[in-house]
Amino acid sequence: MEEIYATIIIISIILLILCIGIVFAIVNYKVKQRVYLEEKKTMQEDFENQLMKSQIEVQEITFAELGKELHDNVGQLLSSTKMLLGVTQRSLDEIPETLNLAEETLGKAIHELRALTKSLDKEWLERFDLITNLQAEINRINVAKTTRISFAHCGKLPIDTQKQIILFRIIQEALQNAIKHADAASIEINITMVSNVINLKIYDDGKGFEMQSANTGLGINNMKHRTALLGGTISWNVSATGSRVNIQLPVKDNDHEN
Repeated sequence: MEEIYATIIIISIILLILCIGIVFAIVNYKVKQRVYLEEKKTMQEDFENQLMKSQIEVQEITFAELGKELHDNVGQLLSSTKMLLGVTQRSLDEIPETLNLAEETLGKAIHELRALTKSLDKEWLERFDLITNLQAEINRINVAKTTRISFAHCGKLPIDTQKQIILFRIIQEALQNAIKHADAASIEINITMVSNVINLKIYDDGKGFEMQSANTGLGINNMKHRTALLGGTISWNVSATGSRVNIQLPVKDNDHEN
């Protein structure tokens, strides 16, 4: 009888050890799986950050060459043409209205080209400030008097220039969607910051758009991709009487400019 009890005790101890071993193996697997997923996420974030930096570096080189070409060649040609128009105007007793209009239009084209050339300059990009440049973009659009844009903000944003440039491109895309596709007459941009989170809202009074079909469009996908690169979230509220773009961008300690 004692041998049976001893056997049962030994078997019980063996089973207990096996159970403990299985539980330990499961816990160990879960821990390793969590560590693996965290490492995978970190590697993915590092990859996306490096990809973003590489893309920006390539764009900077391309933009620098393009800006130089525009300034040295196209800009000079336009300036020479404007000068010739001025000579022609001074030689006429009566200047046709069409010639005045051509001279005025050419002047605007030169101004726009200079603004574009400036935006492609690397040194200018390194000093980029979203608030200042967005206000200039809004002023440029408001001059046409077809769409009225109002802008309220919380001041200089505590993120580096590269992220400000990406956020600026997202806003530009949203404005183009509202003006060209939704036929908006009025747009409101509001930027606030609460608890280390930048909140950007863009309202318009346009006719809206079909979100399902828009999801396949390049503009919407660009906005989603760029927001993801910034570690933020983006959503849309669309109706027949207007649309709203909502962007939330958390600000981390290493985002702050030195």
